[in-house]
Amino acid sequence: MKKQSSYKEWQQISLLLFFLFCVGQLFSQPYYNNWINHSQQYYKFKVAENGIYRIDFNALQNAGVPVAAIDPRSIQLFGRGEELAIYIEGENDGVFDANDFIEFYAQKNDGWFDEGFYGSAQNHPNPFYSLINDTATYYLTWNSITSNNRVIIESDTNFTSYTPNNYYLQGLINSFHSNYFTGKTLVIGGQSENLFGYDPAEGWFDNVFTLGQTRTKALSTNNIYNNGGNVNVKAVVVGASNFSTLFNDHHLQVQIGSQILDTIYEGYEKIDLNYNIPLTEFSSPSTNLVFKSINDLGSTVDRQTISFVELKYPHTPDLGNVDFNDQLFIEDNLSQPKSYFQFINMSGYGGVVLYDITNNKKIKT
Repeated sequence: MKKQSSYKEWQQISLLLFFLFCVGQLFSQPYYNNWINHSQQYYKFKVAENGIYRIDFNALQNAGVPVAAIDPRSIQLFGRGEELAIYIEGENDGVFDANDFIEFYAQKNDGWFDEGFYGSAQNHPNPFYSLINDTATYYLTWNSITSNNRVIIESDTNFTSYTPNNYYLQGLINSFHSNYFTGKTLVIGGQSENLFGYDPAEGWFDNVFTLGQTRTKALSTNNIYNNGGNVNVKAVVVGASNFSTLFNDHHLQVQIGSQILDTIYEGYEKIDLNYNIPLTEFSSPSTNLVFKSINDLGSTVDRQTISFVELKYPHTPDLGNVDFNDQLFIEDNLSQPKSYFQFINMSGYGGVVLYDITNNKKIKT
């Protein structure tokens, strides 16, 4: 099992009281609001960036939350239709004191909800970017119990018992959304018409590259650990044209270093690329990923566009060039019960807290 960690400077947020109401539906459908308890009050706030957030005593009080009357152990936080694991400083005494705070990991809005528009994850071209906006709404409330969802504190600081890991896996997502494409078209009565609903070629994508052209993406590959195995590269490319007299009218090549990967496909298809590339094809601080339209099929039109590129590569414990939005994946260390890291170049970050957001743990450093 892999563990994903994230670290972030604290961000202050404000709260607004929000009463939730439901409108009766005329037909049966899946509900995303079954988490709502209509006997509770909910305070909502917006998040437009992934990170670790704090809500302190003053923010709660200024928003009108009756802090003095609430046992902090009864506080809940909801996002994306689920209760989030949160940490509340000093909650064990049953009083929300002036120095106490709520701390949690929250995500901006991405394409998680849009999957329903496309019917399945397989048809969804970009899970990392929302068709609508980048701002998510979270809801703070409280109930009458004291065993709500909480972050687990990893307090083991006996570092001498463990051997330091040489690397972690750095996860990078490059999402492209400069142009909106309307997707597959059909010729009806001599006119081109778009399909009803969403198909895999509809949404926000990169600029097209056309017949015989290339599109180069420079991927950040800082501080590569040279003995860490292959690099996993994922990408989605979709066709943005259909040369009707030719089946399989797109010839796509993807090049990383000396590695050339070939795909031939038809019309408005969505192409999922998933490759494990030798580490020797990558260099620090960046590596080019080149997408090419090969003009050898007899087509006179070839429009292709990129949705996203996702990269996961072995990275040294040097955090000097790590962005707050990067993902740190830690593989289970089979030779010892826990993973131990000695990170360097962290002086510019101030106070650092590590969160294992896969297993809902706050890790002491």
